[in-house]
Amino acid sequence: ASRRGTSCAWTAVRSAPRSPSGDNLLTRQKLGARVRERTLVAVKPDGVQRRLVGQIIQRFETRGFKLVGLKMLQVWEGHNVVKSTRMLVGDTNPAEAKPGTIRGDFSIHISRNIIHASDSVEVAQAEIALWFRRSELMEWECCDHGSVYQL
Repeated sequence: ASRRGTSCAWTAVRSAPRSPSGDNLLTRQKLGARVRERTLVAVKPDGVQRRLVGQIIQRFETRGFKLVGLKMLQVWEGHNVVKSTRMLVGDTNPAEAKPGTIRGDFSIHISRNIIHASDSVEVAQAEIALWFRRSELMEWECCDHGSVYQL
């Protein structure tokens, strides 16, 4: 398949195994020297009503993160994805959110701040486990991921 001129070979592989604590999902997975991290993102009803879902997804794809789970919630995977997502999303209060962030560009009021994102790896793991079964998350490799991360 071709995406924006970049040929990517997507291969689905089996989902991450259960953690020792019995969690049905892992947010981090060691692959050699790399660590994969996952986070949960939810476009809130005001973002859906304003038809911003596509623009929000595009910002994560542009940042180089992999979409590995999607309902009306998204699970994104990548190096430091939780911290990077918090920076992409911006301050909870739109009046304090920087231009260029999702909330800075699209939010109008703190009660309608467009998006939810996990605030730590531990919270992400719990939120993902709440909304997704292990079988609902995909693991796949895209040919440009190695050049994006160069870890």
